Amino acid sequence: MKKGEVVFSAVCVAFFGFMLTQTFELMGQGRAGEVGSGFWPLLSLAAATALSAVWLVGNLAAYARQKPRAASGPSPEAIREARGRQRKVTLSVACLLAYIVLMPLIGFILSTIFFILAFILALEERRMKVLVISPVLITAAIIVVFAKFITIPLPKGVGFFAAFSRFFY
Repeated sequence: MKKGEVVFSAVCVAFFGFMLTQTFELMGQGRAGEVGSGFWPLLSLAAATALSAVWLVGNLAAYARQKPRAASGPSPEAIREARGRQRKVTLSVACLLAYIVLMPLIGFILSTIFFILAFILALEERRMKVLVISPVLITAAIIVVFAKFITIPLPKGVGFFAAFSRFFY
């Protein structure tokens, strides 16, 4: 357990806690008797704050249990592992940036399927069942929840991609 992990989990608690306090301003908006636009952000940010707090407590406990190491420096295996993690983070950020750029052009459905597939590959998953089924099921679940249940409009894309998206929602 590194000190950076403890600091990052504390930053997550602070960020989600701050955003949670900001959602209380949205709660009064909307018609009487309806859930309102502030309910879903409040619910998701409350869950994120609680989970981040649990993560912080776990990191603090692990950091407290950790024994001090000798100052001999990192082993070659630790260096290889750190480089592998750095590569995964870089590829994950590249996938996210491509997703953000492509979504308005090719629409939510195709860009999400490609993003999930690329992200899974960046995390070095190689099982064919996971590579084929996960992007389709996750995208379908998101469409059902957001486009059908909550009726939030999702990006449809341009040209042929817009016609393709209208076929689904």
